[in-house]
Amino acid sequence: VPPARRTARFRCVLALVEVCDGRAGLPVGQDARPRVPTAPQLFEGACEGRIDFAPRGAGGFGYDPLFIPLGQEQSFAELGEDVKNGLSHRANALAKLRAWFGRPAAR
Repeated sequence: VPPARRTARFRCVLALVEVCDGRAGLPVGQDARPRVPTAPQLFEGACEGRIDFAPRGAGGFGYDPLFIPLGQEQSFAELGEDVKNGLSHRANALAKLRAWFGRPAAR
């Protein structure tokens, strides 16, 4: 496969479903009404890059020695855990979830 076609993308989607009692969105346990899930909130993270021709580096796991993130010249296995965690699809999705929790409450 030519280098231009050796692209890859890791994706992570976190889903948050709150369970309410069906009455004005009260939290579960405020009365004995049926529990109804709210619409899920989805938080997607992605990390794009390319697949190298040979494994490089000793860190990480799975595809880390082969995956080179967009804008980098080293594989995830060579970049180290701190850099990898800052670029990862999981960290990206989790940052969006954290931002959602920090938003002002809807009125």
